[in-house]
Amino acid sequence: MQHSRAVTLLGLAAVVLFMFLDANYLRQERAYRRLYDTVARGTRAVPQFSLDPSEADDPIPASAGWRERVKTVIGRWVPAWSVWSSWSILPFYGALLLIGVGIYIRAVIT
Repeated sequence: MQHSRAVTLLGLAAVVLFMFLDANYLRQERAYRRLYDTVARGTRAVPQFSLDPSEADDPIPASAGWRERVKTVIGRWVPAWSVWSSWSILPFYGALLLIGVGIYIRAVIT
């Protein structure tokens, strides 16, 4: 029984890892769409052939505090809630997490 708990936790960790990878991919895809829209509309000067999606973002003002700077840096690495709650992330991985937690609880009880 001890092994089934460890295997269940390993499975839950794998689900969380793949959920993060999928959410990060979706975040990156949205950033490239934002870059495309910026270039297509011509709302901001973007260097030719640039594939840096941060070119579409407003620059951080010099007067910005450290909290805003930290939030911007974290936002480049960790997807926002709108990404996590996307129809392609939350229902699929949420169901897998619920099943995994249920299996873990059953392994603990028995």
